[in-house]
Amino acid sequence: MHHLLEKKHTGLLLPLFSMRSKQDWGIGDISGMAKWIDAAAALNLDLIQLLPVNEMPPGAECPYTALSAFAIDPIFIAIDDIPELSECPELKKELAAKRFQTELRHLRRSTIVHYNDIKGLKFKILWKIYCAFHENHILKDTAAAKDFFAFTGKNAFWLDDYALFRRLKDTHNWTSWTHWEESLRRHDSAALKEFEAANENQVMFFKYLQWVIDRQWRAARVHAAARGILLIGDLPFMVNQESADVWARQNEFDIQKEVGAPPDAFSETGQKWGLPAYRWDEVEKNNFEWWRLKVKKSADFYDLFRIDHMVGFFRTWIIPHDVNLKSHFDITDPAAQRARGARFLQAVLGASGMLPVAEDLGLIPPFVYEVLTEMAIPGYKVMRWEKDKSGQYAEPENYPRVGFATSSTHDNEPVADWWDTVDPVEKKLFWTMVSGRNEKPPLFSKAREAVIRKLLKAASSLLILPIQDIFGSKDRINTPNTMGVHNWTYKFPTPVEHLFKKHKVLLNNFAAMVKEERK
Repeated sequence: MHHLLEKKHTGLLLPLFSMRSKQDWGIGDISGMAKWIDAAAALNLDLIQLLPVNEMPPGAECPYTALSAFAIDPIFIAIDDIPELSECPELKKELAAKRFQTELRHLRRSTIVHYNDIKGLKFKILWKIYCAFHENHILKDTAAAKDFFAFTGKNAFWLDDYALFRRLKDTHNWTSWTHWEESLRRHDSAALKEFEAANENQVMFFKYLQWVIDRQWRAARVHAAARGILLIGDLPFMVNQESADVWARQNEFDIQKEVGAPPDAFSETGQKWGLPAYRWDEVEKNNFEWWRLKVKKSADFYDLFRIDHMVGFFRTWIIPHDVNLKSHFDITDPAAQRARGARFLQAVLGASGMLPVAEDLGLIPPFVYEVLTEMAIPGYKVMRWEKDKSGQYAEPENYPRVGFATSSTHDNEPVADWWDTVDPVEKKLFWTMVSGRNEKPPLFSKAREAVIRKLLKAASSLLILPIQDIFGSKDRINTPNTMGVHNWTYKFPTPVEHLFKKHKVLLNNFAAMVKEERK
């Protein structure tokens, strides 16, 4: 059993994009995360769960459709903390100018994240900082330049393809790589060398951004370790078809098909995710190399990692683009499904020392739970979905130790919203479990503390509360099968610097409950 499962860990779910701070540029950034780490420590927590932070294409907001499985989105860079900025006096003047500060204030004060506006602003400034770095360091072969090239060398296995792909997307006006010139489309090495020689500075710019992120994130992790905080990352099941990974590993993906989920309680028609399907026979020829590299790299950023859509590795729901073909599972034999999932988990378990957490929600065959149990991998225990054989809500005190107990997920309504919309009979059953009394449930404002306290008693080693459930708010992060600015743009209303001043009583009570239950 992994050492992290030997004692209880309690934390909060808060996406990086939601981590508001006074100095951010309209979206949570890596420096702001360090301040939220301090806040979590002050609440007696020792876990922070993040959503995926990989780079998204222009116009995209969903972090589960990234253009790279490895590159972190430069939108999360804390520009004010880049050391090279101090070498750009003219740029510092530009940032201090009234016009720029007005634009910044507008983005900071917005109740939601405006991805395109923030990216436009940040990339313009980042290019100027890179140009100064090129002139002051790369051309002079300074110690900083040596550090940069050490980073690019160590990460060449993904960074070279990513930086080329990113520049090619710009030069091709973001058209699909399937429409590029044939030599570039098929990833011909001679054509790519020629392209890189003609675009050397612009390709190096994208490598520089990942180095900046690496430096800032490592500093945040050192800070987290000093405060006793562990970070849980989130590794999506798949990347966008328009990703460096699919372009560079075309034999491992089938872009004539897409993956999704079969009809279930969340969707009567099933879900289409617009993401390419795996060619599992090719993926297994190198023992899931892409996933092993992805997990190994993520250990630079996280202490634990969540495997999104765990059941998909056992059996994948395939939706052919050919309308004459039916959607289906890629494997129908349960024994074969079980075996592939087990092989995948064995491969990723050996890729790093990190503990995986399996997102095992939805229609899950019993053998998935069996494999997770055999390998001591925690699966989800969502308090309002856990029932015993008699139909009563399960007591959190009876959850398995190797488990991930939570009150909700980023794809579901917060408990406060569920409380106001759930069937009254169900709510009464749930309240009976929470309170131990057979009585009419109170308003959620009166029940919130009791619900939290009950979850904090869970026997599972890992316990997470979405920040909305700590505060009793109804703000959602995502509503599946819907499109619009209400998804993936949530910002916590209060900057972290004012958190304890504005919510003193609530947070003091919460910190006391956490401390009491972690004894």
